[in-house]
Amino acid sequence: MGELYNPFPKLPKNIRQMGESDPIIRFYMEDYVNTYLKRLYPIGNQTMRVGLLLGNVEYYDGVPYVFIDGAMEMEEVETDGERVLFSESTWKKAYQCIENMFPKRTIQGWFLCGSSGSQLSPLNYWKQHSQYFAGKNQLMYLNHGLEGEESVYITSEDGFYRLKGHCIYYERNQMMQDYMITRKDVRRVESSSQETVIRDFRSRLAIKREQATVQNRTLNAMGILCGVLAVAVLAGGVALVNNYTKMQKMESVLASVLPENTEYWGELQGGEEDKFIIEEVAGKVYPTEEFSAEREEQIDAETMNAEREEQNMQEIEFEAESAVVAETMASVPELVGMDKGIGEGDSLEFQPSKIDYATAAANGYRIYHVGEGETLYGICWKQYGGLEYLEEICRLNQLKNVDRILAGQKLILP
Repeated sequence: MGELYNPFPKLPKNIRQMGESDPIIRFYMEDYVNTYLKRLYPIGNQTMRVGLLLGNVEYYDGVPYVFIDGAMEMEEVETDGERVLFSESTWKKAYQCIENMFPKRTIQGWFLCGSSGSQLSPLNYWKQHSQYFAGKNQLMYLNHGLEGEESVYITSEDGFYRLKGHCIYYERNQMMQDYMITRKDVRRVESSSQETVIRDFRSRLAIKREQATVQNRTLNAMGILCGVLAVAVLAGGVALVNNYTKMQKMESVLASVLPENTEYWGELQGGEEDKFIIEEVAGKVYPTEEFSAEREEQIDAETMNAEREEQNMQEIEFEAESAVVAETMASVPELVGMDKGIGEGDSLEFQPSKIDYATAAANGYRIYHVGEGETLYGICWKQYGGLEYLEEICRLNQLKNVDRILAGQKLILP
């Protein structure tokens, strides 16, 4: 229990001691890694499975603290009896996988997992350990070896020796979970009852998220339909106004050709043709050149005036149409993903209001600064020892996605 109150600043809180504490080095293995290594058995024609242990090292009062939160199997490893050979292609693929799956992690040693009853002795591999993993505090993990179920060896200033014991710690190790999913021969394992609670809670959140997505898509479709209908009605109204204007112009043109004191064409029909007497006068009348030029100028002036009136009418109609479009679009509810490109979003996103941290602190709430690599689940376990305040924290901080918080972000805690 003394480990739980160690003053080391980055020491995990949830720890299970395996064996005695080693006086030279402190070794901490994450629970997902421990479960993965225990279930990594040879398959087919394999005699053993070999991989890398990934993590980091911290020093406190001169004592090295080795944290392992990643384990990655190496491909194309050749085994010749009790010898393990790493080719250049094997190392190249291993470093690519580390960069993609385990960023910011370094190689802290290697592991060898044999089948049940296999005879894995550290004496057969310590020379290769010194060759491929030379350096201080490099680990060699053996599973199903001569020393028992599992054993861990390390190089130090005193030589190559077996650790007396190590610690298993628990955290939400998303990197290792994602890696285990990609490995089809190793099923994903929930490491503890706490992880089971987190899994159930996340499944409920996933169901609620799916329901919200369906509802948002329905609202999105209705909004688009309303917008299309509004545009169609607007287009029909504009066309009707244009047709009405054209009919008025046609009526005025027809009225201009009617005889004086005649308002309707009906007055010219119905047997009233006898009221008009058409006489033909013989003669030869031809327009002179002076009259022809004057008439031409008059016609040009009338044409220009008519074109100007037509242009003015078009501008007035355009302004009226723009005003109607703006008024209609303002009445249509804002569509989902308007601030995005076409096809980039199909769910309703509401912008949260500004959070007043000073008022929250004055009302007795705590302000918590998110550290590097922290998650909302881990903060709940760290602060309250459970997830009972998770939904209230999401409500206070207006969080729509439980898995999306950033390092340095401020959170209001009840």
